[in-house]
Amino acid sequence: MVYRTNTAAVLYQAHDLRMEERPIETPGNGEVLINIRATGICGSDLHYYLDGTMGPLRLDPSAPMILGHEASGIVTQLGSGVTELKIGDRVAIEPGRGCQECRYCKQDGGEYNLCPKMKFLGSLRQGPNDGSLRRYASFPAYLCHKMPESMSYEDGALIEPLSVAVYAVDRTPVKQESIVAVLGAGPVGLLTAAAAFAQGAKSVLILDINSSRLEFASKYLPNIQTMLLPKIASLDEAQQQSEKIQKAFDSQEIDVTFECTGVEVCVNMAVHLTRPGGSVMLIGLGKPSTIMPTNAIITKQVNIQGNFRYANSYPKSIQLVQQEKIPLKGLVTHRFALEDTLKAFKLAKQNAEGVMKIQIGDF
Repeated sequence: MVYRTNTAAVLYQAHDLRMEERPIETPGNGEVLINIRATGICGSDLHYYLDGTMGPLRLDPSAPMILGHEASGIVTQLGSGVTELKIGDRVAIEPGRGCQECRYCKQDGGEYNLCPKMKFLGSLRQGPNDGSLRRYASFPAYLCHKMPESMSYEDGALIEPLSVAVYAVDRTPVKQESIVAVLGAGPVGLLTAAAAFAQGAKSVLILDINSSRLEFASKYLPNIQTMLLPKIASLDEAQQQSEKIQKAFDSQEIDVTFECTGVEVCVNMAVHLTRPGGSVMLIGLGKPSTIMPTNAIITKQVNIQGNFRYANSYPKSIQLVQQEKIPLKGLVTHRFALEDTLKAFKLAKQNAEGVMKIQIGDF
């Protein structure tokens, strides 16, 4: 379907999201014009919508921003110098554009996700940077990854959160026979569990305070073990609860724990759950500063790592889906047309049972 208009979801300030028409861009040198067919709502999108901020950065109503960064689409026009893509190619869009000049962009293996000048779709850092909740947008061709015919646009938009999970798992010692725990059964937590299984983990335990999410996890990954957590009010309770979990988990020693919530008590639980010499990977973003059990970290010699987005993970993520090593079916529970974006965000803010991933687009 060919559109002559470019409808976009533009955020002016908290709760002030408007549907507007924007000009259709002409792709520049090395760029392609994409008809965006699917965009997922991420936790950061919802945070911008509810608060109009991200950390110390606040949206200026005089410089509004198009939301969205989990996206896929189809190439409709080529800029000069583009040879690796053609019109009609279906692509998953990697949303972070590094400067390609700093040490992080240039080093072997690449950690371009740490580029201090990174411009990320739907983000205020180095921005505002307009995102993917629009019908057309131009992107650098090297950030547009071809999708196999077996993948839908819906799948393509899930490659972004999957890349977070794949990158995080790749940076830990997860291997054959590893015992893994995941705190948080949202989309990233589920995909992290799936990536750990794909990496060879023998057993994965996922924990959450939401029973419906754990029920979803059991259907999504039938081999996963689940445990419902009580609401924990203190760090002492977090340690006590960790001891109970270890007993309930047949006293298996957890090699790697992935913390996907950003909640302080969960960060502490991650340390207590992990065996001596094991690893904790922090994925969830919470408060700017968190109290951590340094005595346990030191005496257990637990390795603590942080994970920020991803680098060079899109091709592997697409391959894992193509090879059916990571399932995506069922993760998208609600779909809305682009024109109904406001309805989609109203549903997202309710945090209702049965809602896992909301996508917006022309599927």
